[in-house]
Amino acid sequence: MIIERGAPERYGETVIHLDDLLEAETSSDDAERSKPHADIFQAALEKLAGIAAKEVIVVGDTPYDVEAAAKVNLTTVGLLCGGWQEAELRQAGCFAVYRDPADLLDHYAESPLS
Repeated sequence: MIIERGAPERYGETVIHLDDLLEAETSSDDAERSKPHADIFQAALEKLAGIAAKEVIVVGDTPYDVEAAAKVNLTTVGLLCGGWQEAELRQAGCFAVYRDPADLLDHYAESPLS
């Protein structure tokens, strides 16, 4: 698993404790351009050497996440906690949408992540 933070690394504080599951992290420090450009997801793929894009699922909360991920052939699960409507996330290309991370975890067994 890799976590991507939109903020530079110096501002990133882990809110959820997944350290034992993380293989790497990326932040805006790893990208020349912000989303909707795919730089941050390209950096993540490079850090996940040996894992094909078709094996990666992005969890994002904005249409910009979805658009950027699609540019490097990544599929996205959407979260409504970013302030966008389900229809907007689906129109952008999310193939599943959940209320927030807790909702995704509650439905993990039937989610695309299982």
